[in-house]
Amino acid sequence: MPNHDLTKRPEVAKIKPTPGKTTMYSDLTIKSDPDARGIRLAVGATTKTWILSKRIDGKLRSITLGSWPDLPTVFAARDEAKKKMAAVTTRTDAASTGIHTLGDALESHINRSNASERTKSEYRAQVSNNMAELFKMKIEDITLDHLEEAVMRHKGVATQKHLAQIIRTSFKRAAAVRRCFNVADDLKVDTKTYQPDNSVKFDADERWPALDLIEAKKASNQIIGAAFELMLFTGLRAGNVISLRWENIDLTARKLRVARLKNGRVGMFPLADRVVALLEALPKHSEWVFPQHDTEKHIYHPDRLSNGKIVLRPHDCRRLFTTAARRADLPAYVIDQLRGDVEKGVQGIYDQGSASHRHANAIAKQIEVECGSVPSSNVVQIGGRR
Repeated sequence: MPNHDLTKRPEVAKIKPTPGKTTMYSDLTIKSDPDARGIRLAVGATTKTWILSKRIDGKLRSITLGSWPDLPTVFAARDEAKKKMAAVTTRTDAASTGIHTLGDALESHINRSNASERTKSEYRAQVSNNMAELFKMKIEDITLDHLEEAVMRHKGVATQKHLAQIIRTSFKRAAAVRRCFNVADDLKVDTKTYQPDNSVKFDADERWPALDLIEAKKASNQIIGAAFELMLFTGLRAGNVISLRWENIDLTARKLRVARLKNGRVGMFPLADRVVALLEALPKHSEWVFPQHDTEKHIYHPDRLSNGKIVLRPHDCRRLFTTAARRADLPAYVIDQLRGDVEKGVQGIYDQGSASHRHANAIAKQIEVECGSVPSSNVVQIGGRR
């Protein structure tokens, strides 16, 4: 092993590569420094890398400290070696924990998580499809810029938030096990520049394809299809629908209760006859109205429905419900109540609930008309023109 002055950057810079092989260089002048013992400079064809060779638990291990010129001299490599050895001593290094990359950290989190297999698969799919390169990187090489680039190059604030959540979860696990700095603490999703798309992905003035997509889904997955149908005919948000328990539903009174709406309030909603029939037909082998296969948990947030050309997103159901209510000429305060919105004005404070079963049926018929299921003559007229 050739000896060379590794204490000065210009001297290290003079070392030339040997074609076809990697040469290890040492500096005997610092052998009296115990923290520098075992440090070598590996010079390859294009790179120079600082390596620490150390006997740990009776075995000789080689630990990569970093590259030149990021670590310009053996002294900088020595300082890095002290940090690495501290991690080895406390068993928080990559080798001891098995967490080398951000992907390793995610798998470590998943392996100790009580989440459903579907949720775990969703996490892995998001990483594979959108952040594969980031999750292959070593924990110590990742910067905030890497995280922000991985998140912000995707369109849609919902996707960005989901990716950011996965990153934060993974880095939180890495920080806990590796005792490293949590870079993801400062990861933010910039929602100020995001303009939400409040339009459905088809021409709402033409025949609505919503029921066709829902019926097709029910043929392959009754639970998911029924969840979309309930969203469409109640206007409820997906989060409220998937977390419904049978104790929240009174089929005799034709009412549905939501314990906590987005505005923090409790909601009691009348159900259309079609929705009552839908719920009566569902299996009741779980406390959840929309259970997973094991029945212990409710389904995950449903994905969009699509026939390859047209899509129906969960929140599109709320948009269509509102559109149908207005096309049926229902009063704004009734629509607010059926949507679970906070009513504006003094009357709204005193109103004890004007929305009724007949209003729910009127909207249901209007939706069926817009979807082409029934003729327009079936629309219920409620105090307005048509």
